[in-house]
Amino acid sequence: MTSLKAQEDIETKDTSAMVDIQNLVKKYGKFTAVDRVTFDVPKGEVFALLGPNGCGKTTILRMMMGLLKPTSGSILIDGGDIARNSVKVREKISYLPQHANFPENLTGKEILGFYCKLRRTRMDRLESIFSLKGMQDFLAKPVGEYSGGMQQRLALAITLLPQTDILILDEPTASLDPEAVYQFRHAVRELCGQGKTVILATHLLSESEAIADRVAIMHSGRMISLKPMKKMKEEILPTFKFSVTVGRMHERFRQIALENGALDIENGGREMVFSTGRPEDRLIIINALQNAGASIERFGTVEPPLEEVYMKILQERED
Repeated sequence: MTSLKAQEDIETKDTSAMVDIQNLVKKYGKFTAVDRVTFDVPKGEVFALLGPNGCGKTTILRMMMGLLKPTSGSILIDGGDIARNSVKVREKISYLPQHANFPENLTGKEILGFYCKLRRTRMDRLESIFSLKGMQDFLAKPVGEYSGGMQQRLALAITLLPQTDILILDEPTASLDPEAVYQFRHAVRELCGQGKTVILATHLLSESEAIADRVAIMHSGRMISLKPMKKMKEEILPTFKFSVTVGRMHERFRQIALENGALDIENGGREMVFSTGRPEDRLIIINALQNAGASIERFGTVEPPLEEVYMKILQERED
């Protein structure tokens, strides 16, 4: 039986859904990979499944694509039942698997050309949403010579080619360099602005925070929390820490940070790592340190391990 606290942690949207999943279960013998997962995703939303490897994210996406048969439960894609008419339903989806494989003897340009013909689209459409800048040199090379990051960028470009209603993306930014990650996020926002629906699986809190409207946290095959990203951020923000590195450390910098809202300061050479009670305190601390003569070389958020976030959510459900 689901507790009242657990029910409060699963917030659903009462709206016409592009994706509607009800009581989804996948078992392998006695092992339950996905356990009674329910969620819906409306048109134009970015929905993130967040969790570590083995928590059931990829299994859910593969069942949504009709690549795996659920043990029980239902999956509707824009009203169509994937179990009854998978070919027609898949026409509405563009899918990025966790590990994409391409013929190693073909060049990236040849592979892109093939998918353009397959999806009956033009390369210039891709250029309008996902820049090929920086890809031209390696597009002329055989895929067998690509690094992991190059292959991932090619796979992402292929996924963004067709004008489908839904994008299903499994760890889309794995191995990507910062520039490609930025381009990907920009492309997702633009596509959602056009009414496209995006469902992504990721193990990165930062990825969910950057683009997701709602996030479902998966743990051992179960969905332990489903909330708007804004609300999720407010709840897990205390678990995030902030890092500041200065050119030369002085003891007074630690005291200044404490006086301006820093908590639990950890010193390591020229770096201070601390938490704050409010997000705005971080900028106040940065300004106070600069005013005290600190030469700040870099600063940024230190993302907590997913295990810490899980423990916080699980403890709240038990309280």
